[in-house]
Amino acid sequence: MAVTANQLIKQQAGKKRSYPVAASTHIYGGTFVFVNAAGYADDDTATGVNGFAGVANAEVNNAVAVDGAEEIEVLTDIDIEVTGTGFAQTDVGMPIYADDNYATVVALGSTSVRIGTVVRYISSTKCIVAIKPSGVGALEVAPLTALTHTAPGTPDYAIQDLINSNAYGFVSKDEGNTVLSVVKNLQTRVANLEARLN
Repeated sequence: MAVTANQLIKQQAGKKRSYPVAASTHIYGGTFVFVNAAGYADDDTATGVNGFAGVANAEVNNAVAVDGAEEIEVLTDIDIEVTGTGFAQTDVGMPIYADDNYATVVALGSTSVRIGTVVRYISSTKCIVAIKPSGVGALEVAPLTALTHTAPGTPDYAIQDLINSNAYGFVSKDEGNTVLSVVKNLQTRVANLEARLN
């Protein structure tokens, strides 16, 4: 839930950066700050499009309808305590996302912006996060459910031209099942790479 008051943040030393604030935008101290496509600090995820900049060091209210009339200082590349729901010890090492200027989730949603990585579990509602700025742009794409398939009797990796018998299809059942096994293997390997990189 988005907050409308300054928040006390528990944090370790990190870096500070300044951004001009978007027009008619009120950013509260201790809340998440995002950067919009025009390069101005904003207080919302813009449905997953705005990039994450850091945590507001103090409250700034750019009450005028002019971009950049105020500047905000944000803390970045630090470890902070965040609140959310459903946290577990198994979330350590996993990415974490903001859904608004204060609420965090560990499951990528339709409005989420990645803010960093869980580095310590405290409770089901609190954890320590190593925050890291992200780029502005399209929302990350959540992985689809992994394919299930019938294992080929004899794997056949030499896929021939598709045949047409009232519909296009593989020359043999083993060829089709081999393609599905390769796709599933790629899904698993990409998921493992993402977990390691994150």
